[in-house]
Amino acid sequence: MKAFTLRKTLFAAIATGVLFTGAVQAAGYPAEIENDLVNICKAIKADNPMRLHLAVKRSGLNYRTLDEGLVCNGQNMMTFAATHSAGNSGKFLAARLHSTDRTLTAKR
Repeated sequence: MKAFTLRKTLFAAIATGVLFTGAVQAAGYPAEIENDLVNICKAIKADNPMRLHLAVKRSGLNYRTLDEGLVCNGQNMMTFAATHSAGNSGKFLAARLHSTDRTLTAKR
């Protein structure tokens, strides 16, 4: 009987730990970081390279990190710039990322 109670208690402790861990992961970014990321997306859309550079600088992140993880309206930075006809922002990002043409084409 004692072993059953111990197992039940252990299971309850593990389940509680998993639930709290999930809640922490679902909490998202702190408001300051989220605002910085939103400002970067707004600067890209505004097609103003200087504003974009200042927004990235304020965020404390580098361009490579942003390229790997930032999503603006479901798109990466370069696609977001192209979608909003932000050619100056796109050129600026391409230069900062030392980006080559990443277009994938398929032929039959």
